[in-house]
Amino acid sequence: MPTDRTEFFIIRIPDTGSLLDAVRLIASSGLTITRCHFNRSLDPVTAFFSVSGDESDCRKGEQALLEEGYLQTTVTYPRSIRFTIIVPEIPGTLHRILTILDSYQAEISSLSFDNRGRYPDRLHVMLRVRKPSRTEELIQAIRSEYAVEIEGYDCGDSCDDGSLFYVRYAARVNEILDNLEDPHILGLLHQFSHLAQQLTEYGKEYQDVLEQILLNGKRLKETTGDGFYADVQKISISDTVTLYCFQLPGGGSIFVIDTPEERIMIDTGYGIYHEDVLLMFKHYGLGGKENFSRIILTHGDTDHCGASGFFDCPVYTHEGTWEIIRTNNRAWGATSQDLVLEQVYTVMINLFARMTTPDSISLLPPAGKDKEGEFPVLSTFTAGGYTFQILEGHGGHQHGLIYVLCKEAGLLFTSDTILNLKYLSPERSAYNNFAVYLVTTVNVDPDLVKSERKALTKLASDIDASLREKGKHLLYCCGHGPISIMQDKELIPACESHTYKHQYLSDLSTIS
Repeated sequence: MPTDRTEFFIIRIPDTGSLLDAVRLIASSGLTITRCHFNRSLDPVTAFFSVSGDESDCRKGEQALLEEGYLQTTVTYPRSIRFTIIVPEIPGTLHRILTILDSYQAEISSLSFDNRGRYPDRLHVMLRVRKPSRTEELIQAIRSEYAVEIEGYDCGDSCDDGSLFYVRYAARVNEILDNLEDPHILGLLHQFSHLAQQLTEYGKEYQDVLEQILLNGKRLKETTGDGFYADVQKISISDTVTLYCFQLPGGGSIFVIDTPEERIMIDTGYGIYHEDVLLMFKHYGLGGKENFSRIILTHGDTDHCGASGFFDCPVYTHEGTWEIIRTNNRAWGATSQDLVLEQVYTVMINLFARMTTPDSISLLPPAGKDKEGEFPVLSTFTAGGYTFQILEGHGGHQHGLIYVLCKEAGLLFTSDTILNLKYLSPERSAYNNFAVYLVTTVNVDPDLVKSERKALTKLASDIDASLREKGKHLLYCCGHGPISIMQDKELIPACESHTYKHQYLSDLSTIS
């Protein structure tokens, strides 16, 4: 018996009647429409449909729409833009405008200005920008100084209706992602539209959601290379064991346990920061990608595991985390009423953050009878003369999440269950708000995470009390924020951080 599958179509709607005709073609193919979105005021020719049916019906519907000229299979990016600038009678104005255009690598097709003519205050311009997604930035740059009237966009013969919202949006996505092929861009447009449509039920504006998605990707790209920085803590655990915490510009922290025998990384940060991280590691004498003996991933969000595929060492994690990575869905293993939000967000952030995972994973064993507090012990390992335990979380933040505990050394890696958000920089706090905005909550089970956090806090408090009798503190190695200690019922940084920035950007080319 054929199994139903889901499919999506992006349809060109040149007139109102064609919307009805497209729906008729879909229905006559034996497909059920599960979602549609069309907003004439936003883009009068683009409609999104999700359908369900067996594979043969999906192909039949696709062919019918293609034959009628409704199915969009390519993205035709703008070739040029026509606009008028209202110019003041100030010497040097034309020079200033041309300087702005040149800074965006604009190729001017025509330029017309005559202060003795009928409209002495108008400069008519037609141009194209080499990177189409920068067209809007160019317009905004001019608008910051002068009044601008847009006359129209030109896509060539195949795009003559002047409706370019999704075309221009696709161009902006493409610049962030370095020119994906059309089928991938169309797929992303459909998913982003679905995410935005879902979030309108929470009172959010459709276009604002789409803009927030792009700002997320733009922020990641801007904080690589010369925009990269990290707040770094270096703590001596013993005479021979050193703990590092690297807070990256966006997402979670990287921890390195450096011992004479081996070097262990707990979480890897985003893949997009990988070359920057390698350069930073070399600065601190931690070597390159081949200088780590093992990596432990606390969970499957890409800001914690997204660079794990770059390193030449075994990668250990929970089976649930591997399934989240494999299925590209951070809500795998959890019951979520907003599954669409979780799925689309995972696809989006994994692409923007250059998610790169290993070909194979060393899976942690299933839980046995041993526990620390309410958390099953999955495995133990030794490093630097200390014994570490890997504990299984309850799944509040994400299924498969684990903790790493060393009672003797006073270390608890809390992943994203206990965070020190108070001491995040304003830039990191603002970046974290992207995820909250786009999925409404970063925890796949908000109720469960409350009880899990309470149980982990109790375990930490009990261990901390025992350590204080010996004149020590438990170090909370939070997934976000600095390594901290508990003081007067509040997490405070265990030591000062200093900010790392690349000293010689040319050295980036030496990273392999």
